[in-house]
Amino acid sequence: MLSNKEIFQQFADKVVPELQKVSKRFANSIESEVSDNELKILASPFIRTLIDGRRPTSPTAPKGNPTLQQIIRKWIDEKSITPKANSNGNIPTKDQLSWMISKSIHVNGDLLYQRGGGNNIFDSILTPKRTEDLLTLLSNKFYTEVISIVK
Repeated sequence: MLSNKEIFQQFADKVVPELQKVSKRFANSIESEVSDNELKILASPFIRTLIDGRRPTSPTAPKGNPTLQQIIRKWIDEKSITPKANSNGNIPTKDQLSWMISKSIHVNGDLLYQRGGGNNIFDSILTPKRTEDLLTLLSNKFYTEVISIVK
């Protein structure tokens, strides 16, 4: 019979890669800690922005590393986004575009935040059924151990 730690580890080995796959930017921060009595799935505290969006920035907030503008600039390159001309026919550079987007996010939050968040991308992975199956495995193991002691 599997130990609690082995049951937790099997669950973590299945779930963590799925969480990493949908988390993209935060994938490297997702990991599990398994012991005989506990399973923890850990991630960056900023992973919550994938569910609720990014709030406007506090005026006293320290600069991040990388900055939001640097993150947006990299995203522009990854998505091969080409800036378009404004009403005056001026075409911003990619650096100017990244500055404008990051400035808007700093002031207003991102679109997910503006729409009220609630986009839990993890619901399809950490389902009630999966949790119930894990608890069933553990309770069956515990029941078998108790029965063997009582006999």
